[in-house]
Amino acid sequence: MKQHNAGALLIAASAAGFATLGILIKFAFAAGASITTIMAVRFLLAALCLVIVLRWRGVPLRLGRRGVVELTLMGAVGYGGMSMLFANGIHYLPASLAGLLLYTYPALVSLLSFLLGDERFTGRKGLALVLCLVGMVLVLNASFSGARLAGVLSILGAAGIYSCYIVIGNRLLKRIDPLVTSVYVCGTAGLAALLFGLATGSLTLLVPPAGWLAMLGIAIFPTMVGVIGFFAGLRLVGGTNAAIISTLEPLITIILSALLLGETITPLQGFGGAILLTGVIVLQLWGKDGGPAAAMPAAGEAGR
Repeated sequence: MKQHNAGALLIAASAAGFATLGILIKFAFAAGASITTIMAVRFLLAALCLVIVLRWRGVPLRLGRRGVVELTLMGAVGYGGMSMLFANGIHYLPASLAGLLLYTYPALVSLLSFLLGDERFTGRKGLALVLCLVGMVLVLNASFSGARLAGVLSILGAAGIYSCYIVIGNRLLKRIDPLVTSVYVCGTAGLAALLFGLATGSLTLLVPPAGWLAMLGIAIFPTMVGVIGFFAGLRLVGGTNAAIISTLEPLITIILSALLLGETITPLQGFGGAILLTGVIVLQLWGKDGGPAAAMPAAGEAGR
């Protein structure tokens, strides 16, 4: 399988993993778990499982001081900060509007990657981005009615942090194994959530088995599958392509919600899904010339 196709499939698998997050969080909330508990268990359990896998494979976890500092900031500030801001925004906004605002990040990633010289931005890639964003708007069918400024700012802040996280991750993965990256990112994000929970008294450990089962699912699907798949695919297709393909996530979430929660998919959402898929196909078939800057000598030198 060609590198570009393998990377696209890994990002699509990552999107499918992340798509289960909202559904599993609903189950965990229903069982009485707090958002801080969910985040701490999610990331720490995933990090523990990844450490076991890496030990079994004989892959060393030790990095230089620079790598440790970079990955710690990516996990605690980047992924942890984004997750907390998104969770805070959900309290003030409908889930569909929160998702729409968060998915401004593919455009931000494209802009940052172009300005930093990490990737080329082509007309075909721009077309794919527009198609995916239009399709996503129709899929989410979001309304700004009753939106609160605190929620909007929280979600836009999460999108900004996540964009920087992707661009920085795209650079780091040129020299660090995706599994090792995932261990540090998950571990530091989990520790940040745990310390925040202890400081604020928001941890709720007395959760029934159904809640722990939901949190186990969160650790496996949207965390291990989602994070590892994203880092592995990011290494192959670059930040912009990875961000665009990730817009499949809300479509998969709606399909899973219909299958597992009995929610209805409207014709408008179905039409939006078709447009979104068209955008991903356009990117996959004709957007390959705007891949990672590592393949371009001039941009590669500029990024060092």
